[in-house]
Amino acid sequence: MRFIVSACLLGCSCKYNGGSNSNPAVIKFLAGKDFIAFCPEVEGGLPTPREPSEITGGSGTEVLKGCASVLTESGKDTSRHFLRGAGIAVQKALDFGARAAILKERSPSCGVRAIYDGSFSGSAVPGQGVTAAALAAAGLLLFSEETLPEEGLAVDYQVVTEKIVAWLQEKISAAGAKGCVLGLSGGIDSAVVAALAQRAYPQDTLAVILPVESSAEDVEDAWLVARHLGVRAVEINLDKAFRCFIAALETSSDLAADRLAVANAKPRLRMAALYYLAARNNYLVVGTGNKSEIVTGFFTKYGDAGVDLEPMGELVKTQVWELARHLQLPEEIIEKRPTAGLWPGQTDEDELGFSYRQLDEYILAGTTDAAAVEKIERAIRRSRHKQEMPPVCRL
Repeated sequence: MRFIVSACLLGCSCKYNGGSNSNPAVIKFLAGKDFIAFCPEVEGGLPTPREPSEITGGSGTEVLKGCASVLTESGKDTSRHFLRGAGIAVQKALDFGARAAILKERSPSCGVRAIYDGSFSGSAVPGQGVTAAALAAAGLLLFSEETLPEEGLAVDYQVVTEKIVAWLQEKISAAGAKGCVLGLSGGIDSAVVAALAQRAYPQDTLAVILPVESSAEDVEDAWLVARHLGVRAVEINLDKAFRCFIAALETSSDLAADRLAVANAKPRLRMAALYYLAARNNYLVVGTGNKSEIVTGFFTKYGDAGVDLEPMGELVKTQVWELARHLQLPEEIIEKRPTAGLWPGQTDEDELGFSYRQLDEYILAGTTDAAAVEKIERAIRRSRHKQEMPPVCRL
């Protein structure tokens, strides 16, 4: 994974007073990793040294919207310089392929969780600097010198690919099986797992497209992935089976009242189909979950989590996107908005109530935007039963 980093943290003398904020922990973390250093205030046209500035009337998000300003201690408005620097930072990050940023906390440009409050008294308030807010809006993970990510974030995806492929071969062989079967949904997670499984078992990987009141776009995308990979694939429409199943159980005609119960029956039906095919072929069922989903319980118990192996269980969603690019999957699949396809218009982030960026930051560094922390922790608490085997009454 590539990073864009506040230059002052690396010892560059671009701080407002002409000094730096050289941070040994940041320098150590970045050793051997791909990164670019950047000072948005200097790139925005401000000199070094310069009069200190702080945000007044809000945070960096409000400055981007034109609802707050960046002022010097003498009252000069420097907002345009900060906005220009933020725009250049985003473009440089995208051009470089950075997926994460390590920024100087409390800076009016780079503050990740806090910024100075505009009083020039050293008091800080929750919020992001202008560049930090712009990078977050562009989808980058944000870390600071105070909340560095765990070392595993920056990985060699060729090594990851080789390790997962070897692991699949080892586990499937140890089980006495001869290959693997997986559900191909048209989304990025199943596309990545299909690519890895195909490498592990070129002749004995079966990708199964299982539409259950699914959108035509998802089915088309699933076939796009199958053709791109050259993986053996079949499509089995479960619409009729699903309707019969629900009709046998449902005594009320008002299915909207229990939309989630009905929706969760879809992945459970797919699970049953996959295990049937696995048994017929002496295959194991390979799951497509990632660490971000597993930690928060964003899966259907005994549905998409009903699998034999979870090859991506140690990768957060951001790393799945990175791995997808390494595997050269179709760009339209990588850029597709994540959805579990439980009902029309449903998306992962709307359902979760926070973004994957915020969730991955929390998993990797223990914190994220204040508004998302309680939501994430509540999701983790509520889903704890999904992480454990059913309790047994001890006699």
